[in-house]
Amino acid sequence: MTKRRLPFAILFAACTIVPAMAACPAPMAGDTAAAIEANQQRLVCLQQELSRKSEQYQYKVEINAIERKIDDIQLQRRFDSLNFPKPVTPVF
Repeated sequence: MTKRRLPFAILFAACTIVPAMAACPAPMAGDTAAAIEANQQRLVCLQQELSRKSEQYQYKVEINAIERKIDDIQLQRRFDSLNFPKPVTPVF
């Protein structure tokens, strides 16, 4: 499973770096029309960034759940492949 987790770890690291590079502008001070418009655009940018991060987190959760299911299936197959002797029930 380590071979499968490495690409996901690299993908996750890349996804966390990209939003930092596309950071939203700093808030503008003042109550002019231009400052209000810039702050509105900043809020929209922050909402979009929050949405992207929540989607990434949801994907991460889904990937982890799938990995756990795969691990469970592999463990069950290993257990099923073991040749246990059939239990002998005592006769009274």
